[in-house]
Amino acid sequence: MANKAYCPPKENFSASVSARILTNASLGLISGGNYFVERTERRTAQDNIDVYCLQLYQHTGGSELNCSEGSLTLKSGDLVFYDATQPMSAHHADYQLCKLMLPRARLSKYICEHRSHPVQIFRGNEAPLPIIRQLMSSLGTEINTLNDQHYSSIVDCIAELVGQMLSDQPNTAAPPVLSHSSQLLRRLQVKDLLRQHLSNPHLSSDELAHLMGVSRSTLYRLLEPMGGFAKYLRSMRLVRARQVLQVQSNVEIGRLAEQCGFSHFSTFSKVFRDEFDMSPREMLGELHEDTKSPLDAYVYWATAQ
Repeated sequence: MANKAYCPPKENFSASVSARILTNASLGLISGGNYFVERTERRTAQDNIDVYCLQLYQHTGGSELNCSEGSLTLKSGDLVFYDATQPMSAHHADYQLCKLMLPRARLSKYICEHRSHPVQIFRGNEAPLPIIRQLMSSLGTEINTLNDQHYSSIVDCIAELVGQMLSDQPNTAAPPVLSHSSQLLRRLQVKDLLRQHLSNPHLSSDELAHLMGVSRSTLYRLLEPMGGFAKYLRSMRLVRARQVLQVQSNVEIGRLAEQCGFSHFSTFSKVFRDEFDMSPREMLGELHEDTKSPLDAYVYWATAQ
């Protein structure tokens, strides 16, 4: 059911996963054995995972994170903050973690949401780290019992504490230093503009270039790693359609096609099936069955906006 670009092949996915999805945050509890995952620059350019992540490694038998800052060995108790738009890879060996995904706007009060941010690892018992660990552990323990209001309150508290820690870090507000940061900024701008105009079936590359204030050739070079304007716009529309299907059990499929910028229902059904190996109606039925597999929960959580 999943877009192959967003998750590992099923035969390589052996982790145990639980997930809780809110309107402004997502939480995943993951545990497993030996596992390697990689997000290349090309993949980060193609997907729509535009969030900050905070991971609490409740246990790790030797996990290692590779990013622009180098190779980082992770320990039990580490809190890892990273920007999901940045390339990275990780090798896990017998691990258990709690992962909180926050929209960029949630931390805009503390850090600039329109630039990339390096990976940061927080360890030790200096305040407020013990409190953050306790709150995240509580979220994991009560993942299926707290109501949304209480759950959101704890998430708000965590976001506030993490934001304060990040704002205290040196060079937080400094200009980006990564070589590809200017392109990343423009790609984020592209995503924001496309989200605002997804319902417009007549949106063209010329109009998008005009909205961005760049030439058509500049826009072409910017979107080339994403497969080009048409392919990337279609991908975003399909992701939006899938998200609506995930949260609305009584959605009208024809109306959904219009909301996602498809002029013809037949076109929408065809490209949706090509992308997800099932029709919108079939996915709607499968998503709202009483039981879901751990992989389904992972895909739902991992692609949350």
